[in-house]
Amino acid sequence: MPPAARLRAKARSPFALALPILALAACAPQADPASVGAFRQSVASGNFQAATNVASALAAPAANGRGTELLWSLNAGAAGTHGQDWPRAIDMLDGAEDLMRASEEASFNWGSTYRFGTYDAVMVNAYKAFAMLGRGDRDGARVELNRMEERQARTVQRFQTQIAAAMADAETQRNAEPGRADALRNAQASPEVREQLRALDQWATYQPFVNPTGTYLRAVFLLNSPVPGDAEQARNALERVAGISRNNPVVAQDLAAARQAANGRRQPPQVWVIFENGQSPLFEQLNFTVPMPVYARGGGVTVRPVTVSMPRMVAQPSAYSGIQVSGQGASATTSAFASIEGVMASEFRTRYNALLAAAVFEAVAKAAMISGVNAISSAGRNNNNSAMMVVGLLADIAATAAANVTSSDTRSWYMLPREFQAARVPVPANGSLNLQAIGGPSERVTVPTGRSSIILVKAQNPGSPLTVQVFPL
Repeated sequence: MPPAARLRAKARSPFALALPILALAACAPQADPASVGAFRQSVASGNFQAATNVASALAAPAANGRGTELLWSLNAGAAGTHGQDWPRAIDMLDGAEDLMRASEEASFNWGSTYRFGTYDAVMVNAYKAFAMLGRGDRDGARVELNRMEERQARTVQRFQTQIAAAMADAETQRNAEPGRADALRNAQASPEVREQLRALDQWATYQPFVNPTGTYLRAVFLLNSPVPGDAEQARNALERVAGISRNNPVVAQDLAAARQAANGRRQPPQVWVIFENGQSPLFEQLNFTVPMPVYARGGGVTVRPVTVSMPRMVAQPSAYSGIQVSGQGASATTSAFASIEGVMASEFRTRYNALLAAAVFEAVAKAAMISGVNAISSAGRNNNNSAMMVVGLLADIAATAAANVTSSDTRSWYMLPREFQAARVPVPANGSLNLQAIGGPSERVTVPTGRSSIILVKAQNPGSPLTVQVFPL
């Protein structure tokens, strides 16, 4: 073989190694900061019609009006519910449910699709139920509330199965290559991981995969239904919520009323104020460096610093501590019955070990590629082969860039609140109630006088206005 041909053959190896590494660096997800910023600003200011418009465009709706991008379909559906754009809210949430169902039933290939949590799945049907009530479809709301309970049961099993499979895969990878077990132990012992686990363990008493929000909304609906047997179902649901909400006074009142209703003694009409308070936790990129043994393809082991990328859950503030409700001598203050922060933290903690193992093994794989590149570069220097040295240098640059790619998924459903609060008062004779956010704005609301109703209130950030809707039951 001529010298030039031999040189080209040698050069192919580092190029072949560099190209897949460059591909890794090129696949980092791109965001649209302007659209995301416009959406968040609209939500913070209570302009949910504008928020719905932005999110709907990002959801890439099909001809039937349903979104084809999961996360923005969720945002558009929730924004449309609060913006009283019932048809679009239902279309977007239907599209989100189609995408979720595809992942549950058809071995869906995730790709770049948002990996939803159980709390997301439950809230899809909860918001659809509100949208149905908003357009006067009580039967449709009942269907959504029933499907919500069924979906939660299915989703719990699905996520338990998914996590078990991920842990089994991690065990296989840990045993397949020397050094991976040591690498994982080093990551588990890092200060960054220990700090995150301490924060998550504050919610250790919160039951994973259980979102009491939907169960409570369904109980209130059933408590105000004349259908035989609904009061008994309401009692059963409220007993479950009471076990989670830790003696919330409103839930205790509702449970007592449900027990009486199940025995044929129904209470007079009531008004429930449901407060979506604040912003659910966001996720940000956490990069930390730990020493890891890296086994080169040609043999030998080196200990080198390797950067691991993980999502970190970051709590967000409440908008207000509560809402004072008053009207014709009756008054009450909302109190939390469901913490979305707690639900998300408990689920994230349950997933954490599998996520960490996957992130560590990805980092080790990248480090092994870098070791291979370094070996080629060293061979070029030892043989005084300038072409191999140049190619090796380019591959080394590519490998270093790939090692610093941030690859963990930090997306979340932005529209979810930090917590749900509730209060209840008898229906005032004049139908007028005042809602006063503690330390914030107030709103005057008119409710129907001959029946019960739900007042849904949302404030996303401290200083946000109160967005208020009334849903007769």
